[in-house]
Amino acid sequence: MKVKTKIAALLVAGLFSTAIIFTITSQAAPTVQAANHTLTKTIMHKSVAYTEAGKRTKNKYRAFTTVKVEDEPVIIKKQPYYKLKGKNRYLKASNIDGVKRKVKHNSYVYATSTRKASLNLIRKGRTIITYGSALRFKNGKRYYRIGGPIKQYLKAGNVGAVIGSPTEETTVTAIAQLGTAIYGTKKVKIAKAGTKFKVDRLETGSPAAYIMNQRGQFVPEPKIYRIKGTDHWLWFSNVKAKKKLPVHDYNAENFSYVSLYKDIDVYNADGSTQDHDGQKISKKVNYLRVEKLLYLWVPADQKAELFYNLTIHQIYSNKSEKMELGDAYVRASDVKYGYGIKLKPSNTKAEVEAQAQAQAKSAANN
Repeated sequence: MKVKTKIAALLVAGLFSTAIIFTITSQAAPTVQAANHTLTKTIMHKSVAYTEAGKRTKNKYRAFTTVKVEDEPVIIKKQPYYKLKGKNRYLKASNIDGVKRKVKHNSYVYATSTRKASLNLIRKGRTIITYGSALRFKNGKRYYRIGGPIKQYLKAGNVGAVIGSPTEETTVTAIAQLGTAIYGTKKVKIAKAGTKFKVDRLETGSPAAYIMNQRGQFVPEPKIYRIKGTDHWLWFSNVKAKKKLPVHDYNAENFSYVSLYKDIDVYNADGSTQDHDGQKISKKVNYLRVEKLLYLWVPADQKAELFYNLTIHQIYSNKSEKMELGDAYVRASDVKYGYGIKLKPSNTKAEVEAQAQAQAKSAANN
């Protein structure tokens, strides 16, 4: 999005075993490359389809069925999803590729709550892949599915938290003839062409723009890969990836933005309008980053209204002059939700009204 590119540029300055065990731990769901940039994937845990906005649909898919999906996963509400080919339906990648966890205790693999799938143990410390959320069996205990197409489960209490995602891990190879810079190191390091790296995140947004800016390069909507286990990064265009990863938008995942459809006034925390000699925030700004949604009492209107608290403290007005804002607010009714985290009011209208009435009563008694 061109507007997001502008925002990123503006923010740059401010950022900164046995056969059965082998099957379980060494293979994710079978994947076959298909034509037209699609993949055939096996669903490993029953799945509900979601819309692009992250809303559940009535469409459900059974475990061990195959579907055709687009080969580039997408991020919805910070989680990776696969888009079904030709449909506005998205399936959680964790139900298909699974997630990585560490085994905390020596554990048997179960077929049911009363029958083991194998007499061999998965040893403590081993990394395994689990699929989807834990299932509650008839004995009241919870289990994670760990293999297929036969049913194989591990007690949920025997494994730890998620430590990685196959969906977001791949190998990249440096392809730049003069070498590829490794960003984030104290001293810039250069990797020779052909050097391979394991990466676990692909990101765009302010940090990516900041890194490019450090190198004196302006790249519209730059993307960077994180080298697994480090805080070091590689520029997307300087490497070739074995498979596509979902792109995390740093700004959208960490901040909230509202859009402007008209020139708007700026308010103080006490609900009064800031005096800028008739100047307003120009609608040409397109998006404003906000950090709080709350009710303020507006003395001029004698009522409580919803406001967004801005993160910026100065901006250019509709008359192209710099406005010093300080702690500034804009009416929610003057803007629209743009993108990023959706905020909820931090207080209630009733609380603000009660406080205003109490203050008015106190002033009258004095």
